[in-house]
Amino acid sequence: MEPKMSATCACCGALLTGRYYTIPGNDACYCQTCIKTRPRCESCGVPLGSHHWKLHDGRLLCPQCHSTAIYDPAIALAVFQETVDGLVSHLGMRLNVGVAFRLVDAPTLHNLRQQSHRLPPGYSPGQDIRTLGLYVRNGHIRVIYMLYGLPRLTFRMTVAHEYAHAWQGEQCPLLENEVLREGFAEWVAFYHLLWLGATRAARRMLESFHPYRPALEHMFDLERKFGRAGLIDYLKRAE
Repeated sequence: MEPKMSATCACCGALLTGRYYTIPGNDACYCQTCIKTRPRCESCGVPLGSHHWKLHDGRLLCPQCHSTAIYDPAIALAVFQETVDGLVSHLGMRLNVGVAFRLVDAPTLHNLRQQSHRLPPGYSPGQDIRTLGLYVRNGHIRVIYMLYGLPRLTFRMTVAHEYAHAWQGEQCPLLENEVLREGFAEWVAFYHLLWLGATRAARRMLESFHPYRPALEHMFDLERKFGRAGLIDYLKRAE
């Protein structure tokens, strides 16, 4: 790729005279050296310069992601509730019992994922899974665990995904099909982004290569076939 005239690397500032690189969702350009040698932001994946943040669990964040990252449990709870209220408002996904909320670090979330024994579609046992949130039900205890330090939009998108699993637990108790489970959760997150006006982030869900994308596309196929209300009814009957 040829850079624009006099373009410079957004990380080191060097003049881009040949091949350069971009990160999905980011318009900045980066030189080959920075792409290959520098550590990356845990959230957006851009190469990091000298000005970045290291969290206590070892994650690194770029200035842009840090600027909207949620660290305070009280703020996290407020944004969590805003997201839940939005899902009830625009998708009608009200819970009868409700779900608790906890803000945790990466090692805690990793251990919870290991204990859950659930793998997303496309993953195999032992493969490293980047976990941003997790819904856990243990008897009468229902909790959504969220990773601290997520940018606000990523936080809301992840809450929407995990809340969809909590809703499935009440409305689709027999559903074990992982493609339907994870596809619907991504479908809910997609429509929540659109409801927030975050059309660019929603479009990235359709364009980026990630394990959930085939499951999300399957949900859109079902939505085209049954309609939005019909899709939800279909899910309630599925196993």
